[in-house]
Amino acid sequence: MKKNAKYMMDIVPGIVIALFSLWYLSMVPGIKTFTGMGSTPLTNHFVPYLWGGALLVLGLWILIRGIRKRAAFVKAGGTIEKFDLKKGIDEKREVILSFVILALYVGLMGPVGFVPMTILYLFAQILILTPTNKWKRTYVPALIVALICACLFYYLFRYKLNVLLPQGILKNFGL
Repeated sequence: MKKNAKYMMDIVPGIVIALFSLWYLSMVPGIKTFTGMGSTPLTNHFVPYLWGGALLVLGLWILIRGIRKRAAFVKAGGTIEKFDLKKGIDEKREVILSFVILALYVGLMGPVGFVPMTILYLFAQILILTPTNKWKRTYVPALIVALICACLFYYLFRYKLNVLLPQGILKNFGL
């Protein structure tokens, strides 16, 4: 990617983050309010609004930073060329793949279950973050780490913190 398009690496993520945060914030009113044992000024809407608002501010900040970089580039005499989306995606392959597998992890956790999806997610994430020339040596250690971590997380959340996790296909085996 040419140096003059580097400002696009702020503009595009800024737009994506801002749009995602607006979608997230639009979903918050649909959360049922849980009053618990009495009234409180902080409902279960507070934290989602806090995170969504912070994410919106971050997205807008990144977008404004990109616009300022673009203006400085033009002011310095640079010429704006068409942004090559394919090159941009190639440069940010790991980030994009991480978001894709995270979305799959969250979307499939209910029907498949916490443990199998966590194993698959951790294994895939380790491979994504490992240089491809070292994948042959990484398969077995990545699988071992994924298995141990998934089982440990399940044990901690289910039996120590009493958090119910999706069983998915494991309930067919009585687990």
